[in-house]
Amino acid sequence: MFSGLPYPPLDYHICPCCGTEFGNDDEDFSHSQLREMWLGSGANWFFGNPPAGWNWVLQLYEAGLFAVNVSGIEAEIQAEATETDPAILRKGSFEYSFAVGRG
Repeated sequence: MFSGLPYPPLDYHICPCCGTEFGNDDEDFSHSQLREMWLGSGANWFFGNPPAGWNWVLQLYEAGLFAVNVSGIEAEIQAEATETDPAILRKGSFEYSFAVGRG
């Protein structure tokens, strides 16, 4: 979930991060399914320019949706206990990076 929504996630508002239209897209799909589709399509920012320093991995991490365990140069991503497929998070086309000093 993008914590910087300028309005509540309802009433046909569209998330600038993933493009979900609340009250429409979430009628047919769960939020977990919508998140998985967004991740599967590349996790790109949907509308306008992303906020300075925005990072989709950090966003999901801060939302408590997965944890990253780093040992050496390899990172293992553990998905939350929802429908999100961990294989999507391991796609080789993504670069995982966290800002230094973030808790």
